[in-house]
Amino acid sequence: MELLLLRGALKRGVLMVSANWPIVLIDFAVESFCRAAMALPVLGGALMVTSVVGLDVGRVVSGGIAGTADVVVGSLASAPAALGAFFGALALVAVGGEAVLFIVKAGTLSVIVRADRTAGEPQRLPLGIDALRLCRAFELRTLIDAGQRFARRGLIVALWLGAVYAAIGGVYLAVVAGGLFSLGSRWVPAWSALVLLATSGAVMVAVLANLAYTLLRVVIVTDDCDVGTAVGRLVRFVVEDARQVIGIFAAIGGIQVVAGALTLMTAAGLAPMAYLPLASLVVIPLQIAIWIVRGLLLESLSLCAVAAYQTQYRRFSDARHPAPG
Repeated sequence: MELLLLRGALKRGVLMVSANWPIVLIDFAVESFCRAAMALPVLGGALMVTSVVGLDVGRVVSGGIAGTADVVVGSLASAPAALGAFFGALALVAVGGEAVLFIVKAGTLSVIVRADRTAGEPQRLPLGIDALRLCRAFELRTLIDAGQRFARRGLIVALWLGAVYAAIGGVYLAVVAGGLFSLGSRWVPAWSALVLLATSGAVMVAVLANLAYTLLRVVIVTDDCDVGTAVGRLVRFVVEDARQVIGIFAAIGGIQVVAGALTLMTAAGLAPMAYLPLASLVVIPLQIAIWIVRGLLLESLSLCAVAAYQTQYRRFSDARHPAPG
């Protein structure tokens, strides 16, 4: 079975996600829950700062989650035990949340895998009811079975991803902090360039790690194999068909950037109206609706990319490991 052209793979991914639209709501809900859970250790750190350093809790949390985390880290720098406890709580929630995400998304991906194997070639049909009917495969039983089957592998992959993020953060802090204390006065003008290069490198490595994580999830669920076997198959797929991976990543990533920018511009345009008398009663709910629509749109695009990766990987795998008979 030959790989699809980029247009065919993307169209097939859109059909798979559109026909099984409940998976978008499920992924969006669980991602929102896990992001909200990350606020708990940050709030706990804020309370720790108020007790250890003596700052006012309202002042600590006034900058939002990211700002509060920065204040907590800066305030607890002189208390290594408290800072270590804060980072430990963050790591525990992050790894646990990522494991939950993997398990739930393994279920939604299993729906896509099932639809891909039974749909035939719907991308050759015009966009419409007939093509969507061929791709429909959503069942709650599929999600439950997949969640039970991939739970242990989800925890392993979450630990791997957490270790990668910890390594990225550790190297970044070592480069920035080491440069701050060892560059010397001659290199002070190059400090901003060093920070820019270190930040750009960290972001790029994190993006590649997320892409590898997504593809590894595709391989594990598609082939129902262990993590070690999936890593080997992923390497072969990426090396031999890098053009397919790069094409899907670039196309969906570009659409996500444009969609995210448009929604941000819309929300920013409505923000000044919130200060008008009584206008906030309408503007604030409208902004919330825009953020929800933005989240659903970006989640849909991510699932379309996953579906496109999955169909290309399945065809790649079937061509090299044909079924007996």
